[in-house]
Amino acid sequence: MPAIENVTRRGAVYWWRRRVRFAAGSLPAITVATTVSLLTKEQGIARRRGAALTGRSEDIRMSLYERIEREGLTAEQVTTLFQEEIVRYRNMLAHQQTTIQEDGEGDVQTRMEQMLNIYAALNADFAVNGFDDYMDIGYVGGFDERFSNLDEESRAHLIAMLSRSGDLPKTLLSEAQKLLGRVDIAVTGDRAENARRIMCEARAIAAATYTDPNVRGAANAVALMATLFKGVTPGTATVPLVNREAIDPNLPSPLVKPFTAPMMSSSGLTEEQLKYASMTPIDAVEAYFSVKPKARGRADNEDQVTAANGKKKSQAKVWGHSQRRQFRAAPYFFGKSNGGKPLAATTQNDLNTFYDHLNLMPSTHHKSPRHELMSLDEICKEAAARVATGGKNIDIGLDVGTINRHFANLKKLCLWMATKTPMAPLDFSDFILEEDDRDDRNERDPYTIEQGKELFTLAIWTGSTSLEDRFGPKSGDAIWHDAAYWVMMIVWYSGMRREECCKLLVDDIDEEDGIFYFNIRKTHAGTVKTARSVRLVPIHAELRRLGFLDYVNAMRDAGEAYLFPEILPGRSGRPIGDVFFKQVWGKIKPCLTLVRPGQAVHSGRHMVSTELKMLQTFEEFRADLLGQAFGGENAGRYAGATRLEVLQDVIVRIPNVTHHLPNCTEIRLLPAPLRKPRPTREHVGRRKRN
Repeated sequence: MPAIENVTRRGAVYWWRRRVRFAAGSLPAITVATTVSLLTKEQGIARRRGAALTGRSEDIRMSLYERIEREGLTAEQVTTLFQEEIVRYRNMLAHQQTTIQEDGEGDVQTRMEQMLNIYAALNADFAVNGFDDYMDIGYVGGFDERFSNLDEESRAHLIAMLSRSGDLPKTLLSEAQKLLGRVDIAVTGDRAENARRIMCEARAIAAATYTDPNVRGAANAVALMATLFKGVTPGTATVPLVNREAIDPNLPSPLVKPFTAPMMSSSGLTEEQLKYASMTPIDAVEAYFSVKPKARGRADNEDQVTAANGKKKSQAKVWGHSQRRQFRAAPYFFGKSNGGKPLAATTQNDLNTFYDHLNLMPSTHHKSPRHELMSLDEICKEAAARVATGGKNIDIGLDVGTINRHFANLKKLCLWMATKTPMAPLDFSDFILEEDDRDDRNERDPYTIEQGKELFTLAIWTGSTSLEDRFGPKSGDAIWHDAAYWVMMIVWYSGMRREECCKLLVDDIDEEDGIFYFNIRKTHAGTVKTARSVRLVPIHAELRRLGFLDYVNAMRDAGEAYLFPEILPGRSGRPIGDVFFKQVWGKIKPCLTLVRPGQAVHSGRHMVSTELKMLQTFEEFRADLLGQAFGGENAGRYAGATRLEVLQDVIVRIPNVTHHLPNCTEIRLLPAPLRKPRPTREHVGRRKRN
């Protein structure tokens, strides 16, 4: 096949990929790699689309150079911003220290040390990882690992502080704009973003070095900053000028006895940081396993541990041999790609090279013992030579799933390493790609109308003789209004996710211009899946007919904060939706004859999407209702009351499968002793079943 510039083929689909190197003024050069699927298997179409993308990318490259020169920051401006912020932040810390001393609560020194550690960790994370994933599901789910250098109590204080801080990245951006104004630098979009990062770097250094007697003034802090982020040996720094006034190197001095500073080497790193900075990728993964019990797994003989009574002990759920092997493979291959450099010295160019190697490696790599001693570059060249000489059955390039797994594991290891020693920021987003052949529409079966009708004929909704008898056919006239009654009905008539519904608070039910709605948002009960998940969903008329608003008022009058307190987890960290799945859905499903394998609570959400699509409802309206991303920048903006009115017209199209249920005349709550988290046994791990 004739070569097409910047175009490769992965499987049967053509992809366009180009690396562009930028070097503006005295700033360090960066390389940006862009990968786009051409969405075609035809060579001619790929050639035309690839040529168009190449031409357009060149225009963008030139415009970026012009923008960097016009809106970027010079080295002198960066230094000025850093010096201004580090002095200002140290003054703030001194004020905080005075406040802690004056209130006299607890151990002042310990409280101050904890505060400094929290501030240093948070600002360092912003400086290294940026703000794009702030408080999303990945950020919250990986919080302990992200801030593993903090103890458990400090992490608890930090997450509480973040939950009260609102849109912290936006607040920091506003402060960065003010910082630019204080030093007389014109504010532009790019400058404000860069200033925010510089501000976080300064704050991280100010907090980390506040109690160090060797770093009392901004001058030494600037030198230390240069050491940590540029790798140069600090020399004798002059007293910096901020707003044309000299800064006293001894201001502000600590008001309590300084803590013992860690021993610094000539490079400005502690001995502990130097140890991690010298680790190769293979050394790093072994160090990772040594401090991560879950990743380390169990020894071969641990499965045979028995108790004194001879019974086999239950074991904690840890990584298995296959998962550990796959996790080791990524740094092993990366070490053979980067020439054995320390992992902490990884650059974006190293990731680009690694990506190229994975796309040029034969699928039979490392099947032969010869490959163990060869670099990836040598293996790729050998495979290319075999193809050029007519070799058959040689499949070049790993598949998308394998490449994604290698980069996901490498990213996890690099994020951990960045908590141990300084590392340059790395962007993995261009290397973890979606697979073309995957069709999300077939991942779950939606409920059918017949299945919905069968579901709502159970005794939960039609009547039973007691609470214990309601998970089955109708057996009486008593109906209790709780999670078992409402959750499946809310999912059916709104398309909510299971967790969104189960974590609802009484205050999440509100009214606007006569339209009652669910307010899906981040609360102390739980977060949301994505930013687009935050939304207002009108309450379906059928829910109102069956007494849902009366139920909300009854729970409010009973002093309850949660709509469904009986499914709150007995231990922290467990999703509320998981409790519902186990305690309620697990009892409902065996009573249904039409439900198919794989169908569960989420199938109700899938039903809403499918039925509305069949009724030719605008995709924007469906995405707004379900809290999903759609289209470009302007495709799914909120529209206040108008949006609620439109969505109210949308939800009436959802099939009604509860019209056989009579109007609600009385709300019967669970007894008060049952409206609380159920006690749980101490969790010691999942039993291994035979």
